[in-house]
Amino acid sequence: MRRGLWFGGMIACLCMLGLTAPLPGRAQEGENQVTVVAPEEGQKAETPSSAPAPKEKAEALEKIVVTATRTERNPDDVPASITIITKEDIQKQNIQTVDEALAQVPGAFDRRGKGWSDTLANVNLRGFPGDNQKRTLILLDGQNISTAYTNSVIWNSLPVENIERIEVIRGPFSALYGGSAMGGVINIITKTPKKLEMLAHGGYGTYDARTFYLGAGDRLWDKLSIQAGVNYRISTGYPTSLVQKTASNITNLKKPPAINVVGWQPTQTPTNGWTNTIGDSGDNNWNDYSFNGKVSWDIAPGQKVTFSTLMSWYDYGYDMYHSYLRDTTTGAQVIRGTVRLYDTNQQFSSLQEGAFLNGDGRNQIQIYNLHSEHSLTETTKLKVHAGLVNQPDNWYTTPSSSSALTTVGGGPGTVSSTPSQNWVGEFQVDQAIGKKHQLVGGVSYNTGWAATKEYNLYNWRSPDSYINFNTIGGGRDRNIGAYIQDEIAWHPQFNTVVGLRLDHWETFGGQYMKAAGYPIDSVPSRSQTAVSPKLAFLYRPLEWMTWRASVGTAFRAPNIYELYRTWQSTTGTLYKSNPDLKPETTFSWEIGTTLKPFKGTTFTATFFENYVNDLIYRTNDSSDSTGKTQIYENAAKAFIRGVEIEINQKLCSWLEVFGNTTLLDARIKDNPYNPISVGKKLTYVPMQQFNFGFTATYWQVKANLSGRYVSKLNTRDDNGEYVNGVYGSYDPFFTLDSKIIYSPVKYMDLSFAVDNMLNREYYYYYRTPGRTIWSMVTLKY
Repeated sequence: MRRGLWFGGMIACLCMLGLTAPLPGRAQEGENQVTVVAPEEGQKAETPSSAPAPKEKAEALEKIVVTATRTERNPDDVPASITIITKEDIQKQNIQTVDEALAQVPGAFDRRGKGWSDTLANVNLRGFPGDNQKRTLILLDGQNISTAYTNSVIWNSLPVENIERIEVIRGPFSALYGGSAMGGVINIITKTPKKLEMLAHGGYGTYDARTFYLGAGDRLWDKLSIQAGVNYRISTGYPTSLVQKTASNITNLKKPPAINVVGWQPTQTPTNGWTNTIGDSGDNNWNDYSFNGKVSWDIAPGQKVTFSTLMSWYDYGYDMYHSYLRDTTTGAQVIRGTVRLYDTNQQFSSLQEGAFLNGDGRNQIQIYNLHSEHSLTETTKLKVHAGLVNQPDNWYTTPSSSSALTTVGGGPGTVSSTPSQNWVGEFQVDQAIGKKHQLVGGVSYNTGWAATKEYNLYNWRSPDSYINFNTIGGGRDRNIGAYIQDEIAWHPQFNTVVGLRLDHWETFGGQYMKAAGYPIDSVPSRSQTAVSPKLAFLYRPLEWMTWRASVGTAFRAPNIYELYRTWQSTTGTLYKSNPDLKPETTFSWEIGTTLKPFKGTTFTATFFENYVNDLIYRTNDSSDSTGKTQIYENAAKAFIRGVEIEINQKLCSWLEVFGNTTLLDARIKDNPYNPISVGKKLTYVPMQQFNFGFTATYWQVKANLSGRYVSKLNTRDDNGEYVNGVYGSYDPFFTLDSKIIYSPVKYMDLSFAVDNMLNREYYYYYRTPGRTIWSMVTLKY
């Protein structure tokens, strides 16, 4: 708190100081500079440096970023670590889900294990633990699209064909955006047509994967832009989930099990134990379909209203399982009973068919976004935003693994259902004061609810066949925030951004059960206030050199899942919620440089540190001596230190190359709940990443080759996972991907892509897809 007040006082002093230099993007009278007017949507922003040549000016006009300061700015004039991914960047690679477009961004980590069927994929920035999406804020056209339950983002629901660009802003941004922006902000900006545009494509790939998209848009009467698109994808999938069982010694060798089996595969666990793979749960099939629409109306000069929507449905399941066990006498597949491992004194006891089964699931997302901009005066703009993220369907079934009645056709099981809603509203005012200040201020309101109910089922194939209620967990939260930011131009070569935000977080209406069969506990409401200041500098000593530095704080409030959801896995481990959790906070700073010494060359380097307090993560519950209970706690202090280095080079008119690396040292500093974890690596954080790529364009052909290396992940706070290449491990990996696009005519693209060209086999908990091949035909107008 003292640190926040100190920053707040320093920021107030800086805001009261004044110099006569113009803001970046504004020129003084008599100077040979280009005056930049804040652009309407669809227009571009110019750099405030000396007037460029026509071609350079056109290139500069293509560069604009709005996320870092909430105002339209050339990214070269913003004191932040920024990466912009354009629609052209997406098209030249085999990007099927939006998170894949972020995998090669320095400082970003995309965790996707089962290919396109992975519903738990997430992206995190700056080395923050990434067990889900909760520490990096994801926006769609400026709206937070995380769910109220776990703060996750359903990446499969976002059609890549509708993206204009993606802005990635690294570093703490709670001073502008409130909670969850600890590692940074990712803003996905969709297309707004300026003329008649049509797009259709169909693709086919490995695992009988098919995709179809049809979209169209136009601008009418030079006032009304309309866009709509539909997307459908389907795949039979591959066996992602293995079935494993530990053998036990036969206690009575005089009466061993009557059935002898072969076919089991001895293997290790990630923690160096021994087990056996005895089958898999079948091909993990999936399909999704979505609709997106957008209407933007220029009511009058300086007055605009935009409404957009995205509706998506995602279903998954598993085909027929495979048992690897075979009866030595008959050769028949073995799925139940107590059996002897042939030519050993060991057995698999109490096998049931349910152990080979995995359930079905559905996820439905509805996103609504209403935004308006009103130019009140030449220097004052009002922005109003309201939105909803609705998740009416979010359920999955689990067949009973111990019941003799559970079969592939049905039988006992459970269903877990978690609908949720997240409402947002915001008012923002942009005010230019003279030629040296650009003020941004606003208030925001966010409220969400989620409730998990788990039922026992007669038939796990029918999610509505309830027997009785099992467990419940859910509640509500709200956050009210007020923020102010000032962009100050001290000199054409030096500017600062100072900001301060006050957030009041509250959770209420909470209910949870300690375990199945326990009474429902109601939780009293709690609240906490957070102050998030930030100060950033940009210095350009030479036209081709820029230095930037920033310091600030950020916070994240616990989500409803962490507060109220308790559940038990099929292996018997109890995962407990904790309604007494506090928000976690970070104090962060960075310094970096961007160099453009030659035409076509851009070199960027950044060093940063994050100091995290009250880190929320699961630890063993000391009240359970068996070690089979884990609970969320504000368990630790942590530090994250890292370096991001990137170079982009246009070697000639037809060849571009890039390379980047992210090196991290992310460790626990203090943990009273598990002292052995002190000094260990943070969970779900790779310590090294490296990316490179080549893009060649010749005649009507464009070719891309890219490589990606990610080091090993740890999922235990004691870093006790020593074995790679086994089910449940998070292996280090290197993949090489390629794509060739041939455009025989202006309105057609034919493409062929190969991902994981070297067919590297590795596990990201699940078995990964291996080499995949994809072909596509695209028609565009």
